[in-house]
Amino acid sequence: MFCPNCGKQLPKDSHFCPACGHVIEDAPAGAGAASAQTAAKAAPKAAAAPDPAPPAPAAAAAPAKKPGLWKRMKTWQKIVLGVVVFIIAVIWLALAATGGLVKPVERHFAALRGGDAVGAYSELSIAARQQMSLDSFKAMVEGSPALVHVTGESFSSRKVTNGQGQLEGTLDLENGGKLPIEIRLVKENGQWKILGYRLNPVKKLD
Repeated sequence: MFCPNCGKQLPKDSHFCPACGHVIEDAPAGAGAASAQTAAKAAPKAAAAPDPAPPAPAAAAAPAKKPGLWKRMKTWQKIVLGVVVFIIAVIWLALAATGGLVKPVERHFAALRGGDAVGAYSELSIAARQQMSLDSFKAMVEGSPALVHVTGESFSSRKVTNGQGQLEGTLDLENGGKLPIEIRLVKENGQWKILGYRLNPVKKLD
């Protein structure tokens, strides 16, 4: 008996060809299933499915945002900073409120240094000019020659009280000396004017 598929000689009562696995048609029922199982065993194993690709690495986490300077500061540092800011604000407001006091004084002594007695006299308030004529003012300047040699002013105290301004400090002289002075001012038509000043003022004892 030979295999009708490949022509190989078959053993007696064979149900399938051992060479090619062909099922013999005249095999009894159930032989086909058995032959198929045997053929499946004889057939080469199917190629194993490739291992799944490893999962892609997770994206690197973004670095944590660094907290701001204020959050990193300690409590005592915040308190000190707040005090410093407050003091600076108070000083700035004080200078802003009294900054206009210095301008007429600067113009007054600049005019005297330039020999312009009339210009210096115009920086006096109306009340001051009513009490002192221009000639009296010139005589006063001649009696205090240091007034025409002022090169700068420096004031350690500036304040406004009851509508009047007051400056206390020193005048810088050409010879390098310093002349203590106290100046009172009043506002007229929105501008500060010199009400009067004293040279070498004597401080009152408390």
